[in-house]
Amino acid sequence: MKVMKTTKEWFIEAPWGKIALISWGNPGGDPVLLVHGRQDSAATFIPLLNNLPETYSYVGVDLPGHGKSDPFPIGVMLTRFHFLAAVEYAVKHLKWDRFVYVAHSMGCEQGLFFNVIHPGKIAKFIFLDPLPSFQRLQIHDFKEYYGTFYHEYYSNFKKYNTNDRVYSKRNALESVMRARGLNEEQAEIVLSRNLQSVGEDTYKLSWDKRLRLPAAQNYPPDYYYGLFSKNLPPTLIISASNSLDPRNKKRNDIAIELVSQLQKSTDHFYVETVTGGHDVHLTDPELVAKCILGFLNRSMGRAKL
Repeated sequence: MKVMKTTKEWFIEAPWGKIALISWGNPGGDPVLLVHGRQDSAATFIPLLNNLPETYSYVGVDLPGHGKSDPFPIGVMLTRFHFLAAVEYAVKHLKWDRFVYVAHSMGCEQGLFFNVIHPGKIAKFIFLDPLPSFQRLQIHDFKEYYGTFYHEYYSNFKKYNTNDRVYSKRNALESVMRARGLNEEQAEIVLSRNLQSVGEDTYKLSWDKRLRLPAAQNYPPDYYYGLFSKNLPPTLIISASNSLDPRNKKRNDIAIELVSQLQKSTDHFYVETVTGGHDVHLTDPELVAKCILGFLNRSMGRAKL
């Protein structure tokens, strides 16, 4: 298997601290932005990149409190919308006029909101298993919403703003393997940008503990349909067959209906289902890459860079 080499790794300044960027491929090629999901990093795309052409210019961003990027200021109750600011700073720094947007999970939400605020900049969307994330765009019960997020956070403020737990390398690997159903090699990739050495075989995880419960945007479905359907570029959704919990039928239906409504907004909207779990792009990258290559190679008029 070929390995796509890193071409550059650097930081940019934001008002709250540094944002880490990393690039692969051909710096002069068509630009592709890679945006990971919650409690992950740009490293999650490495196996996938090893199955994609090196002709593109790929840039991954570590969202705040993930990987090598600084977290948002201590004390703030995070929402999922906060992370959009980092995407905007990254695109502004890169000076890209038009680019392909590839994202996993929560990163897909950031792309939809970015496209509303900056119409025309995204040439194509490629969303990797976005449905579990789309579930969280709306929570019907406001008591549940404030209890789950705000009451929980401010009642346990110290817990969510203190990072004092340490791990051995083995313990950290096993923790990630259990939590995400990964093998050791895959867990190594996940941790490659998220382990901070604090002593001999002693590490902290760089993930901001507030990432356990960033508050969702809690608006009615019609609001999202109207918002996201405007200027929607050609879109590919790759769904994992085993990522939705059948016990959460009501929330699953919300996510499925959002996709159904968006599909009506553009002539070039494709949904493909592949066998696997939420991290299928990491566990079976060849399968996901095949879907992506087919989509990238389609001629779609206005989608060309």
